[in-house]
Amino acid sequence: MNQMSRVHPLLPEGEARAFRLQADYFVGQIDLKGFSAAHPHHPILGTNPLVLEPQKGSFVFLSRFGGVVFWNCPEPLIRQIHEELKALPGLNQVEEQARDFLNVKVGAAEDSVGFSEVQLREFTLEKLRIVSLALAQSVALDHFESAVSQAMARFQPVVKALSHEGRLALQHREVLRIVGFALEVRAAVLNNLTLFDDPPETWESESLAHLDSALYGQFDLAERLGAIREKLGYLHDAGATFLGLLDTRKSRRLEWIIILLIFVELLLAFGKDLLPSGLLHLK
Repeated sequence: MNQMSRVHPLLPEGEARAFRLQADYFVGQIDLKGFSAAHPHHPILGTNPLVLEPQKGSFVFLSRFGGVVFWNCPEPLIRQIHEELKALPGLNQVEEQARDFLNVKVGAAEDSVGFSEVQLREFTLEKLRIVSLALAQSVALDHFESAVSQAMARFQPVVKALSHEGRLALQHREVLRIVGFALEVRAAVLNNLTLFDDPPETWESESLAHLDSALYGQFDLAERLGAIREKLGYLHDAGATFLGLLDTRKSRRLEWIIILLIFVELLLAFGKDLLPSGLLHLK
């Protein structure tokens, strides 16, 4: 890695400052180009991910997968950005339960990551991106974990019925709704997990790579990603099993319908044979 990679300082060298970060997650993917085009009044410091400085000393980080991080932004500015994001096509409401906070102190002797505070030796655009990305990924995972847990909870009554009764206790349409919900969640999560790549800044600087690795470990991103992928595998297997059982149940019903029709035809045929002899006997 190249330690001499180009950096973009956001504070004069040696200046100390404390930042309060708020991270929010918006359900859906953010059109970064569309947002920039719709709001050209926000000064842009970097693109993909998008970094803005809407007010002097206040920064906003926006990721494609829906994570937004505010650095020292007053509440009116946060509400303004929220409303501007909600106006984008296909972007749903902010996920309140996924919100998180972090303190960052600039001016430390060296970069370090603690439980609720990050210390940086200097404040650059590259470090803002790395810290913001890790926090944005963390709140996004909070949302994904909740969505996957909801899907698994909807499967539990069906699994319990299979375990205790050996059959699907729910109606055909209700099982399809549960499977459809699980597939929708799985597709949404997988679509966003592909965006959880290492920031390109880490490819050029060993110190930035160390900072990214420390943040990744502090937020348990690898373990949480692994747990979500395992649960998604369970949802996939369970959904395939339920659909297979529904198909079997449908096939058995068709078999019984065919048997019943054959039985009715036999009754009608015997009835036609018996009817003349019965009438002759009455005469």
